[in-house]
Amino acid sequence: MSCIKWPKLLQKGLILSVFSLFLVGFSGCFKEATKVGVLYFNDFEDFSMKNVEVFGWSNGVFGKKNAVSVTDFTENKVLGRFNNTRVDVLIEKLPKHQTICIQFDLYLHDNWRNDVWRMAMDGSDKLVTGFSTDPSKWQSYPNWIGNGSPLNPPGANAFSTNLPGACRLINNPNGTYHYKMEFTEYHSDDKLKIDMSDAGEFFNLNCDRSWSIDNLKIYTIN
Repeated sequence: MSCIKWPKLLQKGLILSVFSLFLVGFSGCFKEATKVGVLYFNDFEDFSMKNVEVFGWSNGVFGKKNAVSVTDFTENKVLGRFNNTRVDVLIEKLPKHQTICIQFDLYLHDNWRNDVWRMAMDGSDKLVTGFSTDPSKWQSYPNWIGNGSPLNPPGANAFSTNLPGACRLINNPNGTYHYKMEFTEYHSDDKLKIDMSDAGEFFNLNCDRSWSIDNLKIYTIN
């Protein structure tokens, strides 16, 4: 099925029928969408930091960290663990495309109390939310933080809440919450910059609160 155009039936007042046809055609467009191959994938098992830069605080100065930021968690390598840190991923020379898709596993370790976590694409915020692993502190996610949306129970929409903590709650079987994150946006530029960051309690105390990501996958759709 090809994507239909708005017919002249609108001029005859058959708005409802045309709208139904439009929905069918619009669905067909997405069925015909084709993946242009994976542009980027990193499971960090080989300690690779390809296209990744990490910025954090050191002696009161926020700057780039040169060390490899890959650690072990539950027998896997993950990018992290981070606290009051920004992670940048830059992909250049993208093929012609119309849509970009980003997928990754997000792990929230130890004590989160609706602390802020943010993701942006090309400088535009795509999610600014709050997460909680504390049973007494509700969280913003999946809503944006500070926009008047109601709070949700800790772990709302999580893929799993039964992973051990990474440090302070390492003996707690529910010390890490795991989220499957996915963002799909219209995008046609020949480069893409993603940045992720956090802010909240336990400033620069990775043992008390931290986050990490794994299986970062970026692909375009035409």
